[in-house]
Amino acid sequence: MTQHPPASTLPRPRRRLGVVLAALASAGLYALLPGIAAGITQSEPTFVGEVFPWVRTVTKAALVALADGGSHPGASWRFLTLCTGLFAVYAFALRAVKGVQPRAVEAAIFGAGALFLVVLLCAPVMLSTDIYAYAIYGRVFAIYGANPYAATAPITSADPFMPLFGIEYLSSWYGPLWTLISAGLAWLGGNHVGLTALLFRGLAVGAVLAAAALLWSVLRRTAPERAAQGLLLFLWNPLLVLETGLSGHNDAIMLALVLLGVWLHLRGWKVGAVVVLALSVLVKFLTGPVLALYGLMVLRQLGSWRERFVFLAKSTLFAGGGALAVAVAAGVNVGDDVPAAQSATSVDFYANNFHELIFKRLRLALGEDPDLVRQPIYFQSWWVATKGAAELPDGTPLLVIAPHLTDRVLTYDPATGAKHRVPQEALGEIERPRSQAKTADAFRFEQPPMSRPTVLVANRIVRIVTWTIFAAFGLFAAWRTRDLESFCIWSCAAMLASYFLIITEIWPWYVNWAVALGALVPGSRPARLAVLLSAGVLTLYATIGYQGSEPAWIYALRSLPAFIAPLLLWLLSGVPRLLRSRAP
Repeated sequence: MTQHPPASTLPRPRRRLGVVLAALASAGLYALLPGIAAGITQSEPTFVGEVFPWVRTVTKAALVALADGGSHPGASWRFLTLCTGLFAVYAFALRAVKGVQPRAVEAAIFGAGALFLVVLLCAPVMLSTDIYAYAIYGRVFAIYGANPYAATAPITSADPFMPLFGIEYLSSWYGPLWTLISAGLAWLGGNHVGLTALLFRGLAVGAVLAAAALLWSVLRRTAPERAAQGLLLFLWNPLLVLETGLSGHNDAIMLALVLLGVWLHLRGWKVGAVVVLALSVLVKFLTGPVLALYGLMVLRQLGSWRERFVFLAKSTLFAGGGALAVAVAAGVNVGDDVPAAQSATSVDFYANNFHELIFKRLRLALGEDPDLVRQPIYFQSWWVATKGAAELPDGTPLLVIAPHLTDRVLTYDPATGAKHRVPQEALGEIERPRSQAKTADAFRFEQPPMSRPTVLVANRIVRIVTWTIFAAFGLFAAWRTRDLESFCIWSCAAMLASYFLIITEIWPWYVNWAVALGALVPGSRPARLAVLLSAGVLTLYATIGYQGSEPAWIYALRSLPAFIAPLLLWLLSGVPRLLRSRAP
C-alpha cells in the first residue's frame, strides 16, 4: 500500500498525552452508557449478575416498565448526547495519531480499546436480543437434536431463552459454522441464561481483539505510517465497541476471519486466505462479495494459466470441501423448508433503511390507498361496533384499518364508504358481519398488506433495480481490484454499497463490516464514509422507540439521520478535494 499521510502537527509528547486523555474520557463515557441505555426501548437484560454478583440483575419486566413509564424520550436524548461525546473524542484521537507512532502509543491504543470492551462486558443491559437467538439456535442443534434452519423446531416457550427472544421461533439466518459455535456455547451454558449470554459476548470481545491484532500486524507491514490510526479507527469506533462489548454480535467472528485472510495473503498463503474467507461466509453469508473480489484479485496477479488453474483447484478443494464438512457437521438439511432463503427479498423485509420510504412511495404511485400504505406490513384489520359514539349510531359495524397511535381509531364504514376517527372507548370488537361477505371495498381493506398487488409489484421493482445496480457496481469493483490495497478499498466499498442498495432491512451492527475493512486503508474515501455511517446508524436506537407513539413521524423518518445524513456529509467532504484536484 502506498498511502503516506502527513505527520500530526502536535509534538509527540502532546500526542501521547492526547491519546491518554481521550482514552480516559472514552472510558468514563462507556461507564455511564449502561445506565442510560436501560431507558431506551431496545434495551435487553444480560443477567450478567448471575456470574458477577457485584453487578445488579435487571429483568426484562423492569426494563419494559421503565420504557412504558415515559423514560424513553429523555433516555434517547441522553443516549444520543453520550454517543456524540464518544465520536467527538474518537475524531480527536484519530487526528492525534496521524503519522508514524512509537510502539508505546500503539500498545496504549490497544489496551484502551480492550478496556472499553471489558467495561461494557460487565453491563447489566445490551441493545439487542440476538444473543438469545444464538442461544436458541445452538440449543435446537445441541440439546434438542433438530435443524435450526427448518421452519419449525422442537423448542417451546418453556425453554428459558424463548421468552427473552420475545417473539415466536424464527429459523436461523446464520451460516453453519456459526451454528456449530452456537451449539458449543449453548451446551456449555446450559440453562444458565447469564452465563450463556456472557459466553457469547466474551467470544465476540475476544474475536474483536484478535481482529485488532491482525489489523495492526497487516498495517505495520503495508503502511506503518497508518498502523496506529488504522488500529484506533477500528478498535475505538464507538459502534464497534457497543455492538461487541455490550451486545456481543457474531459479526466480530466474521470480521476476525476476514482480517485473518488478509494477514495470510501477506504471508503468501493465498489458498489459506480463501479458506478463512469462506469460513467467514459460513458465519454470515454477506461477506460473499469480499471472497469473490479476493479470488479475482489473486487470479489477476498470477502470471500464468497453469498457476491460476492450480490456485482454483486448491481453493475449490479446501474451501469447498471445508464448507461442505461444516454444513454436514451442522446438520443442515437442504430438503427441509428453509424460510430464511426466501425472506431476504420478501415484501416484509424493509426496516430501518431508506428503502422503506421508497417502497411506500412506489405503492402510492401504483394507486394504493394512502391509509393502507401507512399500515405496518404485518397489520391485520378487525371489526368493531360503535357504542356511544356521538357521530354514529350505536351498533354501527366498522372496520379498523390503521393502528391507533392516538385516542382515536381510524375506521372504515362499509355502509357509506366513509372513514371515521372514533374514540377507542366508543368501540367494541365484534365478529365479522355476514352482511359484509360480498362487499368489495370492505374486502379490500381486510386484505393483509403483504398480499396486495401493489405491494408485490412495488417490491419487485425495488429488488430488480437495486440488485441490478449492485451487480454493476460489483463488476466495476472487480475491474478496479488489482492489488491488496485496491482489494481493501473496494471490499469496503462493496459492503457500503450493500447497505445503500440491497440490504433493505438493516441494523446498526451491520456497518461494522465496512469499518473493519476501512481500517485497513484508513485514509481512503470508503473508510471515511464507514466512520460517518457508524455514527449515523446509532441514531436508530433513539428513533426506533417512537414506533406506535403519537410522534410516529420520528420513527417513519428514522433512516434519514441514520443513512442519508452521513452520505450527504461524505459527499460534501469530498468537494474541497475535488476543487483542489481541478486547480491549475
